[in-house]
Amino acid sequence: MPALPSPPSTGPSFAPVRSNRAARWARGTAGKAFLIMMLVLLPLAIATITVNWHSIRIAEQEKTELLAAATRQNAIQLASDIGTIHTAQTMTANLLASEQAPGNVCDRMQRLFNAMAGGDGIVTAIFDAKGTPRCQSTDGQRLREAFTRAASIRSDMIVAPDLGGLLIRSASDDGSITAFALYLRPALRKLTSARASDPTQSVSLHQGDRTLLLSEASNNEREAEDGDDKSGSKNRGKGLTTMARVGTQDLMLSMTVTDSTSLGARIVPLLMPLLLWVAAAFLGWLVVRWILIQPLMTLRREVAAYTPGQVIQPPHISRLASREIVELGESFHAMSRDVAEHEADMQAALDRQTRLTREVHHRVKNNLQIISSLISLHWRAATDPKVGEAYLSIQRRVDALAVVQRNHYAELDEKRGVRARPMMNEIASGLKISAQVQSGRTIDIAVDCDDVTLHQDVAAPIAFMTAELADLVIALDPGGRFTLSLIRLDDDPAHARLSLIAPVFCRTQMQEDGTVPLHRRVLDGLARQLRAPLGHDAARGEYHIIVPVTG
Repeated sequence: MPALPSPPSTGPSFAPVRSNRAARWARGTAGKAFLIMMLVLLPLAIATITVNWHSIRIAEQEKTELLAAATRQNAIQLASDIGTIHTAQTMTANLLASEQAPGNVCDRMQRLFNAMAGGDGIVTAIFDAKGTPRCQSTDGQRLREAFTRAASIRSDMIVAPDLGGLLIRSASDDGSITAFALYLRPALRKLTSARASDPTQSVSLHQGDRTLLLSEASNNEREAEDGDDKSGSKNRGKGLTTMARVGTQDLMLSMTVTDSTSLGARIVPLLMPLLLWVAAAFLGWLVVRWILIQPLMTLRREVAAYTPGQVIQPPHISRLASREIVELGESFHAMSRDVAEHEADMQAALDRQTRLTREVHHRVKNNLQIISSLISLHWRAATDPKVGEAYLSIQRRVDALAVVQRNHYAELDEKRGVRARPMMNEIASGLKISAQVQSGRTIDIAVDCDDVTLHQDVAAPIAFMTAELADLVIALDPGGRFTLSLIRLDDDPAHARLSLIAPVFCRTQMQEDGTVPLHRRVLDGLARQLRAPLGHDAARGEYHIIVPVTG
């Protein structure tokens, strides 16, 4: 069955890598330092924001109070001028009604008004009961309509947007003469606006549903909503508005200052402490990283790549790094140099020791060869057959030890111990030659050995034990079969089972006089040296013992 196609790959996923980096950064010293500085500076940032917010509120409150005071002052000034105009008109009307008025009474009133509001700031007109003008200013005919509507007007002060000013009405005591004065918008603007050139300021007169705009903010964000404000101030949209009553009349004077401050300009003072908070923490983190973290990371890479015998070179660290870290790098350099020198001294000493050890083993091998040669000379010179057999028995043991020594010397450089298979084969070959020389018959020796290695302290007793039992086979059964076996245990790879099998080993272990044979005492002594019990299976003719292996 064909395999199903795998779904298309969507590309490598970077989210786990980024999350791992973030986690490592948070657990690292740099991340911890950044978080600590953020927490330490946070109360200062909150306190600064609170102070700035309080300062902004106080500034707005002071602005409101100043605008309210200016509005009240302008209302008082306007009420004073209205009162003066009303009084002057009433007096003039009474004089005209008495028919005893001097001829220049109207001129004196007009000069008074000109002094108050300029040459064209106040327009006047005085009518009798029939509507005939008794006197009027240059533009006084525009007040004729006001006279015709006089009966329907109940107030003496009327906001007249259609006439472009504030209409003030006065009458004589007998009601025969009616005087009108129109306080024009330009004159009112000069009177009520101390900052007439301010492009953010608007001034208005309100009476019921009528509004007379005296000055308007240049950005057209004027607040001219209807209704009285008894409390005196309003916050409307983006402007601050204050209102004040003009005298005892139903007139209200409103002043509006448009706030030209942008939203960004308001937010910046509040956000600046947060920006400074983050910037201070970030700068602190940079300083910590430049002075401590980055130099430590550089030094850590050098130390992590260090291997014994090498010399750690002082890493190139920025001048901003902490002096203590620079000194630490120099200390690592000095320490690695000392370690390298000690390593070199130890290696030289080890080489000398190795040479001495090889020399010792070489001399031991030569000495064993000399001993074997001397024994061979004595064997050849012996006239008694029993003495010759004794010499050959001794020579077999010396040759077995020499085999162990030669194999150990051959494996000395590898330091793995004595390889058992070539050692056992060489011992078996030597025993065959010795048996042929002694009895003239060839002994049948079979070797079954795993490829294991033995420690020298184990190999020597095994060689002696093999030579001892081979001597017994040569003496009692020269033509018999002798099997040497060294097999690693299946359940314990660190040990092997040594088995020496021959038919002659089926005989009893006790002599006729009840004493233990010599070979048995020798085998027991070698078993104690191997720290293991020596087993004997008389039915199979086998001696066996468990010995440790090194590989």
